[in-house]
Amino acid sequence: TATVADGQCTITFTSAGAKSLTATYAGDSNYNASPASAAAPQTVDKADTTTIITSDSPDPSTPGQAVTVDFTVTANSPGAGTPTGNVTVTDGVDNCTGSVSTGNCSITLHTVGSRTLTATYAGDSNFNTSTSAGTAHSVNEPPSITSADHTTFTVGSAGSFGVTTTGFPTPTLSESGALPSGVTFTDNGDGTATLAGTPGAGTGGVYSLTITASNGLTPDATQSFTLTVNEAPAITSADHATFATATAGSFSVTTHGYPAPTLSESGSLPSGVTFTDNGDGTATLAGTPAAGTGGVYSLTITAHNTSGSDA
Repeated sequence: TATVADGQCTITFTSAGAKSLTATYAGDSNYNASPASAAAPQTVDKADTTTIITSDSPDPSTPGQAVTVDFTVTANSPGAGTPTGNVTVTDGVDNCTGSVSTGNCSITLHTVGSRTLTATYAGDSNFNTSTSAGTAHSVNEPPSITSADHTTFTVGSAGSFGVTTTGFPTPTLSESGALPSGVTFTDNGDGTATLAGTPGAGTGGVYSLTITASNGLTPDATQSFTLTVNEAPAITSADHATFATATAGSFSVTTHGYPAPTLSESGSLPSGVTFTDNGDGTATLAGTPAAGTGGVYSLTITAHNTSGSDA
C-alpha cells in the first residue's frame, strides 16, 4: 500500500509462480474509490539456495559405522524464506536422506579410503535445488595381509614374491626372521612389499619368517611365512678314506642341498664294509675289512634330490 502521491509501493511475494497484479484506489473525501485496475502479469521465480555440510562425525570412521552428517540449506539473496523438503548426502556409493528441518542424516559408509561427501537439496515449490561443496572424510580399516603365506626360491636363480595388504591408511610392512644370503625384504611404501633376490650357494632349506603390516590401527596384521629355498645337491666331504683290515673303520659322507639329498654308492666294497644312507643328507661308510681285502677300491657316490642335477 502506498499514497497516490508516492505513486508506487513494494510487494514481497511468499511463493513462486505466475501472479496477476491489480491496483485499487480507496478514495478520499473528494473522490470516490475506483475499481481494481486491469491485471498486470508478474512471474515470481524460485529462489536459489546454498547447501552446506557443517559437520560429519565420527571422522575418520570404519566400514559399516554410522556417520552423522549435519547440513544447512539457506535462500540466496534476493530470495528469502525457509526452504523445505529433503537433502541427500552421498559419497558416490552410499547415501542417506534427511529433511531440511531436521538438518542431518546418518550415512553408513562401506568403501575404505578417502571419501568425499556431498549434500544435495532437492528443492521445493519455492526454492531451487543446490549441491554443497565436497567434504573430505576417511574410512579407516586395520591392516590385513592378503598374499600367500609361502613361496619357493632356488639357489643361483633370481626369485621374487609380492606381499599384498588391505587397510587404510596404507599399511607399512616389515619382516622378522633370518633370510638366506642374497635375498632381501623391501617395503614398497604402497601397501605392498617385495621378497626378492638370488639365494647364495649353501643356503638351501626352509626359512620361517614373520611378516607384519601396520597402519596405526589395532590390531597389526601378522603372518607366519615360509620361504623354501631349493638347492641342487653337492657332496661336501672328502673324496677318499683309509681303512685297515681287521680294524673297525667309519667315514661320513656329507652333502648340502634341499630337499636333503639321498645318497647311493656304486662299486665293489671290501668284505665287512657297508655303505648306509642315513636319510638326512649324510651317509656312512663303515665296517671291519676282512683279512685279505687290502687294496684300493674305486667307488662312485651319488647325491640326488629334486632340485637339480645329481652330484
